[in-house]
Amino acid sequence: MISLKTEKVTYSLIEAAVNRGIKEMQEDPKRSVRKLADLGNQFARGRFQKSFFELSQTLLQDDDCPYYTLLSRLTEEIDHETLKRFGVNLGYTSWTYGAQLIRAYENEHGFEVPWTIFFHYHPQASFTLSHMDSLIREGRSIGIFTYFLRLETIPDDWSALTELFCRYENSAFLLFLPDEELNEDAAGILSECHNVLISAELSTCYKKNISLLKQKSCLTANHHYYLETDDETLSSQLKGCESPFLFLLAQNGCSPADQEQLAESVYQLRCHPKYPVFPMELFTDHKRIDHIISGKTCFMEINSDGTFSLPDGSLLSVLEPEASLPSLLREITLTASCETCS
Repeated sequence: MISLKTEKVTYSLIEAAVNRGIKEMQEDPKRSVRKLADLGNQFARGRFQKSFFELSQTLLQDDDCPYYTLLSRLTEEIDHETLKRFGVNLGYTSWTYGAQLIRAYENEHGFEVPWTIFFHYHPQASFTLSHMDSLIREGRSIGIFTYFLRLETIPDDWSALTELFCRYENSAFLLFLPDEELNEDAAGILSECHNVLISAELSTCYKKNISLLKQKSCLTANHHYYLETDDETLSSQLKGCESPFLFLLAQNGCSPADQEQLAESVYQLRCHPKYPVFPMELFTDHKRIDHIISGKTCFMEINSDGTFSLPDGSLLSVLEPEASLPSLLREITLTASCETCS
């Protein structure tokens, strides 16, 4: 397993390589990207990285691959420090260093650990940023370095939230905005957090929000909540997407069959891209990455009231005084095992 000292040295070396890569991509995108994919596949140590770079090599053999345009957009539109920091935090700290910690912890303690945790947050709800901070600290100690945060409303004061992001500068945060308007001050504050991807919901306010965020050179995405969809609708969403990434999230009530069908469509569109947008069915791809990392899947989504669902549908609260992340993950694993046995 990688020691903490070795991890810091490796992180610095990767940062330097990414800086060179970004500069080369601006000068000759196709040649530099192919070079990075070849080198990545040659030196990839993690299971996820090996799969990713093998796919990248195959796709980038096509000179007309839309992903070349996507990568050019990233280097032209996004602050380079943000592009580097978020990319290294996700690709190395989470999917390599963190993945090794997760596998070691699972082997030692006998219960499953997810590679990320999903948080719902409302400034007036009982699940506070202090609770979130405690779970992130515990999560990082066992290998969880990526966190999804779904805002239920735009906060009046962003300072506490952005301080949380900056406190864990080698973690990656994905912030999903509600369909409410940002103001220019909020976009400016968020642009100072170089380890955050900000996603705007495909609804009433998304064009204005994306425009503001792009003016500040933020790393952006779009997301859409679906009950059911078809290939034509999905293709239209990709064609009109204002950002390089599109997350699809199943709403409550979406059938497993519809979610599975959409996930397959998304996978095919990734492998045979038509537009310079990288689509993801969020929960299916979360499970796919989880399985690559440890051969198992574990899901944890904490509501703004502090509760989360166990595999059997019952609820637990992270707000109980005796609750700790390991104890909660143990409950998830035990309940999942009981569900499998029954």
